[in-house]
Amino acid sequence: MTHTERIRAMVDRKPVDRVGISGWVHMPMVDRNVKDFTKATIDFTDNMGWDFIKLMSNGHYFAEAYGAKIRWRNDPKEWSGEIIKYPIQSAEDAALLPVLNPKENPVFQREIQLAKNVIQYYQGEIPVLATIFTPLTWFQEMLNSCNPGPVLQMLADHKGEVHKALDALLQTNLLLLDEMMDAGIDGIFLSTQFGTADLLSKELRDEFCRPYDLALLNHIKDRTWFNMMHVHYCENLVMEEFMDYPVQAYNWENCTACQDMSRLTSIRQVRSMTDRVIIGGIDQHNDFHNKDNDREAIKETLKRRLYTAMEECGDYNFIFAPGCALPMDVDRYVFTLMQEVVMEEGLAK
Repeated sequence: MTHTERIRAMVDRKPVDRVGISGWVHMPMVDRNVKDFTKATIDFTDNMGWDFIKLMSNGHYFAEAYGAKIRWRNDPKEWSGEIIKYPIQSAEDAALLPVLNPKENPVFQREIQLAKNVIQYYQGEIPVLATIFTPLTWFQEMLNSCNPGPVLQMLADHKGEVHKALDALLQTNLLLLDEMMDAGIDGIFLSTQFGTADLLSKELRDEFCRPYDLALLNHIKDRTWFNMMHVHYCENLVMEEFMDYPVQAYNWENCTACQDMSRLTSIRQVRSMTDRVIIGGIDQHNDFHNKDNDREAIKETLKRRLYTAMEECGDYNFIFAPGCALPMDVDRYVFTLMQEVVMEEGLAK
């Protein structure tokens, strides 16, 4: 089977020849140059044998498009830049946030051109997914990157202004998605950083997350065929709240080491909720590191992860992958061990 045939079969609940495999990694040294980013994405995909491509846009690209002042780092092991000035610094800024036209914005044009280049290169042989954050996640990125504290305060004190900002971010997202779909994407990797009960109450999620998430997903429904919901973080996730989202796959950190492992959501738990594609099984923080730099030890770790994931999943409607981005502090050759393990142990019987 080709990569696309394999993923389409999973989406349609049809037999496949093996479990899938994919991964994604930040590319901070090239991700703002279309030519270099295109080549790096293709090289990475081909070397690893991925069954789908998640375009690894830098995590600041919406803030960048909205005019954030960012000091980009020159450390290949550090994905994030230092944001000197955020687009949203007050409730008034939130209320006045404009809708951007991707056709006129150079940052969005860069991301669209990357998608076009990769799609043109693979000619449908490998599904290509654009990276999109949910509106509230983009709001956090525009206010204080990766820090939910200021968002939670804004939700408590300025609900009306937040809704206005979310409306603008949603409309900008939809316009960008129209351009991405015209470019030929097969779907999106939709990431939320508010899928844990540790941050928001269900009441707040129902008000500030769900309606905007669904508006985005319904916009692309029947216009894309492989959409992946990435529930960020790992503890106390509310995966059940995403089961009616119109997506074809779910991805989350199912086995990341934490102080209380009972707070994780297992593959077995999610499989009991849905028959859709499950993407995960790897602890990206620990599974690729070995104090003796022993490839066979790392391979054995990945083999155990695959056995566990397949047993919990109970079928081949599964893609062996990390729960989030692959680590940047190991040689990328190590990631080829994922393919070795799948080709040896993940074949359908």
